Amino acid sequence: MNTIILQHMRVIPFFFILLLYFGTNLSAQEKSSQQQDSTETITEPRYFFEEIIVTARRSTRQIYAIPNAINVLEKDEIQYAEAGLSLEESLRATPGVTVSNRHNFALGDRISIRGIGSRSSFGVRGIKVILDDIPLTMVDGQSQLNNLELSSAGKIEIMRGPSSSLYGTAGGGLINIQTEFPASQQFFFQPKVIMGEYGLQKWQGKVSGTIGCNAYQFNVSKLTRDGFREHSSARSTSVNAITQHNLSTNLKINAVFSLVDSPYLLNPGSLSKKDAQATPEMSRFFVQAQGAGKQIRQAQAGVTLTYKRDDTNQIKTTIFGLSRSLLNPIPGRIIELDRKAEGVRAVYERRLWSESRPVRLTVGTDLEVQDDKRREFENLGIPADQIANLNDESIFEKLEYGDKILDQDENVLGLGIFSDIEFAFSPKWAFIVGVRYDRFRFKVDDQFFEDGLNDSDSRIMDKLSPMLGLIYRPQPFFSVYCNFATGFQTPTTAELSNSPEGAGGFNPSLQPEKLKSYEIGLKAAWPKKNIHLETALYLLDIQDMLIPFQLPDPSSEEIFFRNAGKTRNQGVELDFRWIPSNSFRVSGAYTFMNFEFRDYVVEIQQGEQIVSNQLAGNEIPGVSPHHFFLELTYRNPTGIYAELNLQWWDKTFANDFNSPHPGLTKSKDEFMNDSYSLVDLRLGLELRVMRLDLNFFVGVNNALDEQYNGSIVPNAFGNRFFEPAPGRNLYYVLSIGLPTAI
Repeated sequence: MNTIILQHMRVIPFFFILLLYFGTNLSAQEKSSQQQDSTETITEPRYFFEEIIVTARRSTRQIYAIPNAINVLEKDEIQYAEAGLSLEESLRATPGVTVSNRHNFALGDRISIRGIGSRSSFGVRGIKVILDDIPLTMVDGQSQLNNLELSSAGKIEIMRGPSSSLYGTAGGGLINIQTEFPASQQFFFQPKVIMGEYGLQKWQGKVSGTIGCNAYQFNVSKLTRDGFREHSSARSTSVNAITQHNLSTNLKINAVFSLVDSPYLLNPGSLSKKDAQATPEMSRFFVQAQGAGKQIRQAQAGVTLTYKRDDTNQIKTTIFGLSRSLLNPIPGRIIELDRKAEGVRAVYERRLWSESRPVRLTVGTDLEVQDDKRREFENLGIPADQIANLNDESIFEKLEYGDKILDQDENVLGLGIFSDIEFAFSPKWAFIVGVRYDRFRFKVDDQFFEDGLNDSDSRIMDKLSPMLGLIYRPQPFFSVYCNFATGFQTPTTAELSNSPEGAGGFNPSLQPEKLKSYEIGLKAAWPKKNIHLETALYLLDIQDMLIPFQLPDPSSEEIFFRNAGKTRNQGVELDFRWIPSNSFRVSGAYTFMNFEFRDYVVEIQQGEQIVSNQLAGNEIPGVSPHHFFLELTYRNPTGIYAELNLQWWDKTFANDFNSPHPGLTKSKDEFMNDSYSLVDLRLGLELRVMRLDLNFFVGVNNALDEQYNGSIVPNAFGNRFFEPAPGRNLYYVLSIGLPTAI
């Protein structure tokens, strides 16, 4: 931790005490004045289960009228007392959703829903991610969240379970993020600073306002972090903007723009269990010598036009584009990627027949194109005499390139057409049927002529994805539902290009995943008691599941993929929320996941022979069978607030064998991530001084200083499965809101 951070940490607690003192007195005076002016005092808890409207099914529906497991997070749940550095902060309370915070900005969070996505080596796989109607998921199924700014998010919808009937390659589900509403004033400025251990500094400025029929929000932030582990520092600058214009009473247009510049995001790599326990902060010398990490520059923009003729007739069209430049040194290779992507999304929603027994029709289409120029070189690393003497920003400049080993242009064209019909055949019963047809063309043009081979290739992957749902809703806040859904996941261009044989073109043996899901669930709320309960049970059969693995090569950490024959995911999800008073809130979630191979043959080298091993009955690696979450929140009328988070994760297997490979004598414990518990604390104060809205809080992550691994790399070579997480660490956040009339 550098000197500047240390100085801030010494000063901020004293500043916090002053804020606490003045905030208590000012709030007490204000409360006294309000009581004198008012003849009525509210003593009953405020009911918080309002009419929750979601758009996850690509139409506007009330959450209790949808036969799917859906969670909705509002602005307070996303931003309140959170640093906003990881989606794990927001999604950890959602059952069925696992967010492995790798504390590694080069790779990002690994997010899985009902086990789908747990195989991702970087970014997010198997889950459709959308921000303000702009997909962050590319047409090949890979999601990059570099331009996501959680401190500006106002709502997140999480739909669990296969959603391919609406979104194509969305076998796990959907994460739909919407930016918060701009301030009602003409101009509202909110600077924010986050300071913490391991060299964490984030400076942010947010400007928003509403002028007549127009609204805007502009956010700029700069992040630097040394990191808990060696070779894990990061620096990134981002700009996000959104504008909303009501052109008429029926027509509105939204425009979104984001820009991210990350000159370095270093990757410390994974460790064996012995090293992770003894020296979790270490990074292997070979990883550092290879300059492992990423350099990213990305710009994305989109425009959405919404025409609403009346309450029964609406059409929405979105046009978007993306440009991305990536430098990605990994042990053994240096990858250079230039990406261009664009697309059009259109949805038409219509309600037919009577108000009491309506038929709702939703139809739409998605057309997306992705063009990648991929070049790969042998990684000769950093000169030995400079490894320990380089500044972080100079590492990529000193990398030495070897021979070119891959040069190819990759193109993906995706077309999806879908229809979704809901028929309410009585006031209490509704039936939904949806279907979508997707066709993907993967094409590669080989530009590497030195080897004398032409590895140009093309592949067509298509699928019809139906969905059926039935819902019974006897009361406005009570519903029981069941559904059957299908889905599929194409391999990404990176997965197709990484062939274990080292050849160019696409891996011909890699096939898309195919899924079938059966689910029943219940949603209920007791308004007078301020209690909400939701539970879901599901069975998910997967054919040709994509499984990551590494080759037995100590000079490379490249991740390849192969198909498992058949797997089955079964689970139970429980979500509970209770507000006993205006000051207290209790939230709890429990997830049970029983994921296992049903038919999976792996061939391994034993001596001079290749032996086939049937792994049916083994647990799928990287997914914890049990997860428990409890959150207690307290807010005092004086402005003081506190939050306590408790989590428990069960043990997790790290490889397909759930043990050492046959013929090895290693301990089974080396192939398992131990169970662990986490306790996080937040204590803060918000108050108004003159015209300033001040919010200051201190956060303590891992308050009990538990030693644990926040993520694993399934089937990693050398048993280096584990990515250690930091022990107890503190951070401080101060934001100031200043409304000003123009």
